[in-house]
Amino acid sequence: MKPMIFWLGQLLILGLLQYLYHPSISLAVIGLVLMLGLVVLGTWSARRSASGVRGIVLALVVASVSGFMFSQAMDVAYALMSAPEGLRFTVVFESLFAGLWIFASSLAFRAGFARSEVEKQSDSSQS
Repeated sequence: MKPMIFWLGQLLILGLLQYLYHPSISLAVIGLVLMLGLVVLGTWSARRSASGVRGIVLALVVASVSGFMFSQAMDVAYALMSAPEGLRFTVVFESLFAGLWIFASSLAFRAGFARSEVEKQSDSSQS
C-alpha cells in the first residue's frame, strides 16, 4: 500500500508541476512521462546500490545524470513540437531542479521501502 501511495503522490505532484510549467498539454504529458521514467530509474538504482555514504553518492550521480537527460529530452520535445521556448529555465536550472527531485525521491523511496534481508541475501548469492 505504501509504494502505491508514493507513486500516486509522484504522479499527482509531477503532473501538476509539468502542467503549470509547460505551455501546452502535450508537452506537459511528455514531461510527466519522462520525469516519471527517470524517477523510476533513480529509485530502482537507489534500492540496489550500497548502503551508507557510497549509496548516497551513487544516488546523487544517477540523479544528476537523469536531471541532465530530462532537460535534453525536453529540448528535443520542444523542437519537435515547434513550441516557443517561452517560460523554460536555462539548461542549468532545469537539470538542477530535475536532478534534485529525482535524488530526493530516490532517497525517500530507499528509506521507506528498504529491501528485506532475504532479498539482500539472494542477491549476494547470485554474484
